[in-house]
Amino acid sequence: MSSPSSRTGRLRVDLLSDPVDPSLRLFALPLTFSFLVQFLYSLIDRFYVSRLGVEAIAAIGSIDQIVFFVFSLGSGFGVGSGVLIARRIGEGNRDEASRLTAQAMGGMFVIGTVITLVMYASISLIPKALGLTPRVSDYAMQYMSTLFLGLVGNFMTFQISAIVRSTGNTVYPMVILLSTTVINAIVAPFLIFGIGPFPQMGMMGAGLATASAQLAGATLSLWAMLTGKAGIRPDTTHRRLRGDVLLRIAKQGIPASLQMLSVSLNRVGIFAIAGTFGTNVIAAYTLGLYADMVVFMFVFAVGMTVEVATGQNLGAGNMSRIAAYHRSAIKQLSLLMLILGILVYSFGPAFVSLFTTDATTVAIATQYLHLSVFGYLFFAIGFISVRVISGAGAALQSMSIAAGCMLGVQLPLGYLLSNVAGWGHTGIWIAIVIGYGVFAVVALTAYRMGRWRHVTI
Repeated sequence: MSSPSSRTGRLRVDLLSDPVDPSLRLFALPLTFSFLVQFLYSLIDRFYVSRLGVEAIAAIGSIDQIVFFVFSLGSGFGVGSGVLIARRIGEGNRDEASRLTAQAMGGMFVIGTVITLVMYASISLIPKALGLTPRVSDYAMQYMSTLFLGLVGNFMTFQISAIVRSTGNTVYPMVILLSTTVINAIVAPFLIFGIGPFPQMGMMGAGLATASAQLAGATLSLWAMLTGKAGIRPDTTHRRLRGDVLLRIAKQGIPASLQMLSVSLNRVGIFAIAGTFGTNVIAAYTLGLYADMVVFMFVFAVGMTVEVATGQNLGAGNMSRIAAYHRSAIKQLSLLMLILGILVYSFGPAFVSLFTTDATTVAIATQYLHLSVFGYLFFAIGFISVRVISGAGAALQSMSIAAGCMLGVQLPLGYLLSNVAGWGHTGIWIAIVIGYGVFAVVALTAYRMGRWRHVTI
C-alpha cells in the first residue's frame, strides 16, 4: 500500500523537467477547475440573491469589490510566501521551505484576525463610501454583518493553497475549494429563504452561508497541512513568529498586495463611475463581470502556473525553461481567448438573463460584453508577462506595471470618456478594453527587457 507522501508525489507536476506544453496544462487544469469552482461558489449566493431584486444584485456586486479590496491587503502575504517557497523547492531546500511554511501560516492568521476586527469597526462607513442608495445600502449592511465572520478562514485557506501550489501540487487546493462550494450550495438556500426549521435571513443568510463555507475550508486545509497529506508539513520546531522571516515574506508580499489592491481600487472606482448612471448600470456591470471572470479563470490558472514555474526554475538555474513557459502560455491562451471570446459574445446575453429579467439591465450588460471580449487576449498577454516577473521575485516591478495601467490609464480614461466626452456608460466599457491593451504592451516590454532575471530573494 502506498504512503501518503507517495500518493502526494503522484499529484505533483514536475515543472523543472517535464515537457513544457503538457506540464503547463497538467498544472493549470486543476487550478482552472479550482477557480471555476470558486467562481461557482460566488455565483451560488448571487443566483439566490438575484431573486430578491435588482437592488440586491447591486448590493452584493458592490460589496464584492470591498471584499476583494480587503482580501488584497492580506493575500499578498500568501503570494509572497509562495514565491519564496517555490524558489527553495527549486533549489532542493525543503527544510527551509517547511520553516517558511510555518511562519507564513502564523503570520497570515494574525493578519486575517486584525483585518476582520477593522472591517467590523468600519462596517457602517462602507455603504456611504460607495455612494449606495438607501435600499441598496440596507441590503449591503445585512450581507456584510455575517459575511465578515469568515474572513480569517478565507485568508488561511488562500495561504495554505499558495504554499501547496508552490510545491507543484494543485489538486489538494482544488479538493478544498470543491468541498467548500458544496457546503455553501447546500446551506445558502436554507438560510436565505428560511427553508424547513431555518429562519428566513435574506442577505444575512447569504453572508452567513459563505462565511460558514470559508471557515470549513480553512479547517480542512489545516488538517491537510498538519497531517502531511498536502505534500509539505510546517516545521513547528520554533513556534514563535520570527521577525526576520516575516520581513522576507513581506518584502515580496507587500508589492503583491499593492498590485491586487490597485486592481481592487480600480474596480471600486469603475463601480463608483458606473453608479452615477444608475442602479441598472451597476447591476449590468456586476453581471458582465461574472462572464468576464469565467474567462479570466483560465488566464489566472495559467499565470499562476507560469509564476510557480519561474520561481522553481530560477532556483534551479533553468532560465531557458522560463522563456519556454512564457511562450507556451501565450500560445495556448491566444487560441483559448479567441474561442471563449466568441462564446461570450454569442451567449453572454443568455448568461445575464439567468440572473435578471430586467430588460434595461440585460441590454446594458450585453453591450458591455460585446465590447469587453476585445480585451481578453490583451489581458492574457499582460497577465502572463507580469506573472513571470513576480515569480522571479521582482514584486515591485510587477506591482508598478499593474497599478500604472489600471489606476493610471483604465480608471481615469473611464471617467473622461463617460463624463467629459459625454459617451455615458459606453465610455467606461471602451476604457476597460483600452486599459487591457496598454497593460499587454507595457508588461510584455518589461518581460523582454529582463531586469527580473537578476533579482535575489
